[in-house]
Amino acid sequence: MRRISLEEYFLNYLPKLGENELYMFYLISRDREAKKKLGFSIDKILFKVKEKSEPLKAINILISLREHPEIFKVRGIKVEKYWIKIMHVLNPINYAKASQKAVARYIEQCKTSPDIEKFYESELARNVDFKIFMIDIDEKNPSIIDSLKNIKPRLVITTRRGFHVHVWKEDIENPKELFKLKNVEIKTRNSIEYVPGIEQGNFKAEAYLINDVEEIKQLI
Repeated sequence: MRRISLEEYFLNYLPKLGENELYMFYLISRDREAKKKLGFSIDKILFKVKEKSEPLKAINILISLREHPEIFKVRGIKVEKYWIKIMHVLNPINYAKASQKAVARYIEQCKTSPDIEKFYESELARNVDFKIFMIDIDEKNPSIIDSLKNIKPRLVITTRRGFHVHVWKEDIENPKELFKLKNVEIKTRNSIEYVPGIEQGNFKAEAYLINDVEEIKQLI
């Protein structure tokens, strides 16, 4: 097991971006208190940044915005700083495919004067180059870790209550086996991950390269 920095995570660990691909970063109000006070689902995207070549620049922009939470209000209620997390879409997004599909939808519905920007934003979320599964473990329970013994992981990220385990598609012969696991949630192309190595409200997510799920127990 080896902890890696924010820089190594984005520049060396994650899949290399293709010619027409980008990273998507979110500033998200992700807290149970936020849900209670604001009356929306826990994950509320407040701001997003698309970046192709300088992911660290995008992260610094979001960190700066988080320092001024007074600019974010939802239904007239100020968003508290400790509610705000900085996250990213785990898999690369193909913006060329998203653009083509957005234009096709616009042409199809042009008589209703649709908003092509909304089409584009929605297509970005759909056109992901799916390479990494994320196993979401919501508690630090050794028996759950043991149940993953036949899984080949590459990385684990600590969360406030548990872990996010990354399994690359190329490392697993039968992806259906993942969905037989108990007491975990398997996330696929729509996975959203914490940016590691920075403060995330009331905890700090850390990324560790691993070769075996047994290593995760060292973090319990």
